[in-house]
Amino acid sequence: MPFIAPSLRWLLVLALVLRAAFVMHHAHLGWQLQYDAGYYLILAKHLQHGVYSLFHPLDIPDTTRMPGYPSLIHLLGCSVPAVLAAQVVLSAIKVLLVARLAQAAGCTARAALVAAALTACEPMDILLTGSLLTESLFTTLLLAGTLLLVQGLRSWKAVFVAALCFAAAAWLRANGLLLALVAVGSAALLIGPDRVKATALVALLLVLLLPWALRNQARTDRFILSDSGTVAAAHFHLPEVLIAAKDPRATLYRQELHERAARSNWEDPVASAAYFGSLRHDVRHTFMAHPLAWTSVHLRKALGILVAPGRGHITTYFGTGSLARTISGVAMLYSAMLVGALLLCLLRWRQLPAGLVLLCLLATAVVLSGGVSTMDARFKAPAMPLFIVVVAWALEHGRASRLIKWRKAN
Repeated sequence: MPFIAPSLRWLLVLALVLRAAFVMHHAHLGWQLQYDAGYYLILAKHLQHGVYSLFHPLDIPDTTRMPGYPSLIHLLGCSVPAVLAAQVVLSAIKVLLVARLAQAAGCTARAALVAAALTACEPMDILLTGSLLTESLFTTLLLAGTLLLVQGLRSWKAVFVAALCFAAAAWLRANGLLLALVAVGSAALLIGPDRVKATALVALLLVLLLPWALRNQARTDRFILSDSGTVAAAHFHLPEVLIAAKDPRATLYRQELHERAARSNWEDPVASAAYFGSLRHDVRHTFMAHPLAWTSVHLRKALGILVAPGRGHITTYFGTGSLARTISGVAMLYSAMLVGALLLCLLRWRQLPAGLVLLCLLATAVVLSGGVSTMDARFKAPAMPLFIVVVAWALEHGRASRLIKWRKAN
């Protein structure tokens, strides 16, 4: 690694060691494959039979999960250790990406090094890297594409690589497309990359995602990328909105959803499309009927995600002993630094470099997109490297301000 500064080299090694150590701890416990992790593994195993479905051999098309992560698991032989080993390497690369992003966004070299160190030791990133979940890879790809945007899309090669990064992220998680559009739009407003290149990036991104939309059109007669957002909103967000709005449907809505799903013929594409259509109708109707309740619940959950230390994830892997409490304490320290940095940014918004404003907008979009689901620290993970750059800037800015005051006083 001759092209990497010695300090960054050691931080990269530290990131690799911490993530690899957690993977070994996870292996010692026995692979935790409940919920999403188990679904991804089932989809990957069924790909061996040429179907993308949780229900082989019925081959009911799955439209709630993007195929990128199950395909990666399939390519790696459905080996959990192999997938997690790849995640360790790709996740550790964020140390280098964050250092470059910090400097490109207007931070000093010292602040960039602080950001890299915070990234190397960030507890939730370490836990998610060692879990069979999409967040680790998604975050690295989103970060790489954002770095190229903040650098101004200097060449057509940068445009092509950025489009590949954002598209790969969207093949992992459907909200990757939304976040890519937010990133490009924010860059166009704040940094001003070449408009032709920015337009070409968006066009190429859409072309790279077109095959999956066409597949869904052919299999379900719906030109969509995913139903994940609709399902999350209907099952997790709407019940809380109805309760907050004191809507009479609140008490029976969850039961109604289960009954509606039980009545649907999932082997019939028309019937399954009708089910998802009914969910979209519920989402639209509830938002239009109770916009204030929707917004208040959404903002409350987004704030909860912003400060969530990830206690559930920590408890899953470390129980409730002293080590778990220590990790929770470190995670809460990160949350406190994040909140403090954002408050400083609000107070000193005129002094914020354009690149940092872009990172704040994109990180906010990440957290808000998670607000339609549950208050899980997982949904903050893709925003953490962006927030960490803001934290590093705030620490350096606060240090510089104190130094100036001290010099004036003396």
